[in-house]
Amino acid sequence: MRFAASRSPAICATSAFATKVALLRERLVGNSNATDQRREIANRWKIWRTEKERRRADGRGVNSASVFAALGEHAPDDAILPVDVGNNTYSFGRYFECTRQAVLMSGYLGSIGFSLPAAMGAWVATQEDDPRLHGRKVISVSGDGGFGQYMGELLTMVKYGMNITHVLVQNDQLGKITKEQRAGDWEVWETSLHNPRFADYAELCGAKGFLVEKPDDLGGAISQAIAHPGPSLVEIIADPELI
Repeated sequence: MRFAASRSPAICATSAFATKVALLRERLVGNSNATDQRREIANRWKIWRTEKERRRADGRGVNSASVFAALGEHAPDDAILPVDVGNNTYSFGRYFECTRQAVLMSGYLGSIGFSLPAAMGAWVATQEDDPRLHGRKVISVSGDGGFGQYMGELLTMVKYGMNITHVLVQNDQLGKITKEQRAGDWEVWETSLHNPRFADYAELCGAKGFLVEKPDDLGGAISQAIAHPGPSLVEIIADPELI
């Protein structure tokens, strides 16, 4: 297919899609047996939000409900959020309520370590003139296993002044694999991790590092990290059972 020089492929594709949607709406008038489910959905949201608040109140440690509630409170509405794979991703899906943020995922392909390189690519896009992306904040999320795959790239972020905030849920293990082994009634085998203090590592690289060990410190650390004019990392010592 060839497009006229005066029209881009994106404009043509959007125009064709809009035409099809208009035809579909026209033909559905009076021919739809759909049930209005908005009240049911609103009730389900109410039940789930009550459950999230209950989980946030769990006093055994820093829980994922609190982590992503704090991130939701402080992340800009137009932030770009690359997320990794593993329990941190499941928890993000359970507890983070998007407004207008863009979420980048690897499609559940088991590609541990996805979020940090994806954040770097997203940051480069925010430096372009495209008004859809220009100047948007990039906040990536991973566990300690995922961050460990590409932690050396923090030096690249510092070198080029990439204004990226990385939220690191640290539990000294490959939590998803541990959970799967236990679910299969197998012995937990080789999922523990030997980690540095990642907040200190960030500082050694020239970034800004924050350490969170109590739920009450989440909001302050995340907000300061997001406001920092350069690479920042928030290391959260999380309870691996509270996902």
